[in-house]
Amino acid sequence: MIGAGILCGLYYPAFAHAISPVAQLYLNFLKMVVLPYLVSSVIFSIMSMVQDPNSVRYLGRVGMAVLVVSFLSVLVSGTYSLVLQPGQIENPQSRIELGEFINSQGSVSTDLAFPYQPPPDEGADSGHSILLDLVPNNVFSALASGQTIQVLLFCLLFGLAMGKIPQPSSMSLSQALNAVYRACTVLTNWFIWGLPFATFILIADQTASTGTKPLTLMGGYLLVMGLSCLTFIAGAFAVIAIRSRRSYWVTIKTCQPLLMVAITTRSTVASLPWVINLLSERLRFSLVVVELLVPLQAALLRTGPALLYTSGVLFIAQLYGRPLAIPDLLLVGITSALLALTTGGMGSLLILSQMSIVCGYLKIPFEAAFALFVAVDAAVDTFMTLSSVCTVAASTAMIAPSHRETTQSVEAASEQLEAEPVR
Repeated sequence: MIGAGILCGLYYPAFAHAISPVAQLYLNFLKMVVLPYLVSSVIFSIMSMVQDPNSVRYLGRVGMAVLVVSFLSVLVSGTYSLVLQPGQIENPQSRIELGEFINSQGSVSTDLAFPYQPPPDEGADSGHSILLDLVPNNVFSALASGQTIQVLLFCLLFGLAMGKIPQPSSMSLSQALNAVYRACTVLTNWFIWGLPFATFILIADQTASTGTKPLTLMGGYLLVMGLSCLTFIAGAFAVIAIRSRRSYWVTIKTCQPLLMVAITTRSTVASLPWVINLLSERLRFSLVVVELLVPLQAALLRTGPALLYTSGVLFIAQLYGRPLAIPDLLLVGITSALLALTTGGMGSLLILSQMSIVCGYLKIPFEAAFALFVAVDAAVDTFMTLSSVCTVAASTAMIAPSHRETTQSVEAASEQLEAEPVR
């Protein structure tokens, strides 16, 4: 569909523009499900973890894994972006082509035709206002306005509080949240059938409007995403090799089917059964723990989106010549890590559109750059899926006990019982 969309946009641009509203309608359907899906899934998952003794045993380790993975995602992608500077285009001809591309984006060009102006200095209170923006004073207003980070914070706290309530009292709400979650999942599965056609329309319309120039303009950004993805894959293989006591090359060969599924489907959820099979059947980790941790960490360890938001915002800032001080870089890292946690169940384009939240904090325009990211969405989505899937597999291998460790603990317990004197 991507190839067909490119051909349609190049040879039948009028038709591509005529069918573009259909893709926008499809994106609106996807956005319609996001907040109910987010609220129900996060509250239900946190509440279940708190109430389930088997989950509580690993809750602290999973929380530590989220912090470590989020920090490393921001650090790796931010370092590559600052070193390689993909948004700084020195070639005058490329800058002219970029200006023509931005000015051709209709209503967006009105806001972007002027040179970038730095935001006004708001003084020391700007940092406090950002923190205040993260905490909702009215959760219903945050839901209505789509303030995703505020909604996520409320869901985390509300889920922890619900987990402390006795199960008979919280059973009705738990069943209601489970029903909403399953209904949103059904809707998402319905909408997924239209994804190839929406991809065709979006790519056709984008190609008709821009041609192939954005691919060359985004070459530096694709290099940053590719290197970041490769770094996490290499690190994940090292962790799995150490925990499974296999050589690095054997680990790569063992994980090859999982990599192929992730590349083919470009879906973290679709790859989860293969992650469970890899860790439990091939690498001999505890099946019960693996089945518990893999879905949970797939929702919390959002490595790919964190890489996208950090490197993407830095790319846009470099593109517009926006200087970033240390507080700005810290703000990008924190907001990117938090925003990545909200992307469970979202499609790649919807994940991409949420980059505007981080750009909004820095007061840099996002709308025109969005077209550039859409043009290379297939490659970026592949990098995101590979990073997330491999991170989930490595983190689960780090936390879950292996078959050898389980056997040794059982034998040690038996020897201790045998060594105790009979009373």
